[in-house]
Amino acid sequence: MNGCSDQALLAMLAERGSVEMASLASEFETHPMTITQRCYELQSDGHVRQIAGGVYAITDDGRAYLETLED
Repeated sequence: MNGCSDQALLAMLAERGSVEMASLASEFETHPMTITQRCYELQSDGHVRQIAGGVYAITDDGRAYLETLED
């Protein structure tokens, strides 16, 4: 992914709150399906949750995981 690591994606969600998948794709200059797949994987791990349609938010577990990535 073009600069869209777990750390970058989670950091953006932590900073902005809930974000639409299309906005994430635009920000990371990647295809929306790429973001959807990445968010699905992070959701499976409990790090993000889907609020509605294509809107995602970071979870408390995601914030804790992000802190480990920043160290």
